[in-house]
Amino acid sequence: MEALLHYLRQGPLMVGEVRGFKSEIGKKFDKSDKDAPPITFGVFKINVEMLCDGTPVLVSIYPDPSQDADGIADRLKLRRGAIVAFRVGKTELKNGQRMAVCPLDGVHVLTAAESAKLLRA
Repeated sequence: MEALLHYLRQGPLMVGEVRGFKSEIGKKFDKSDKDAPPITFGVFKINVEMLCDGTPVLVSIYPDPSQDADGIADRLKLRRGAIVAFRVGKTELKNGQRMAVCPLDGVHVLTAAESAKLLRA
C-alpha cells in the first residue's frame, strides 16, 4: 500500500484489471524534410478495465529507444487478470476509446494482499 500512496502523492492514479498487452513498433515522419527516413520507436500497450466503473482504457508506455519494448511485460511481471495501478501522464477520449499515457516507472502490479486490501476498502 505504500507504493500506492507514493503514486497518489505524485499525481493522478488509475487502478484497473489487465485484459491484455502487446508491444508495437511505431513510425512517425519528419514533415520538414520529406527525404528523411521515418523515425521508429517502441510502444507498449496495455488494455485495462477500470475497477471503479468497468470502462476499458488503453494505456500506452513509450520506453527509451535503448530499451526493448518486448521485454517490458516480463520486467513489470504483467499477466492477464492482474490488478495494476498506474500513474497517468495524459488522458484523452478518441473515437469512444479512453486512452492514457503512463511512464515506464509509473506502473505497479499489486500483490494479492494489496489488491484484497484495496477491494475491501
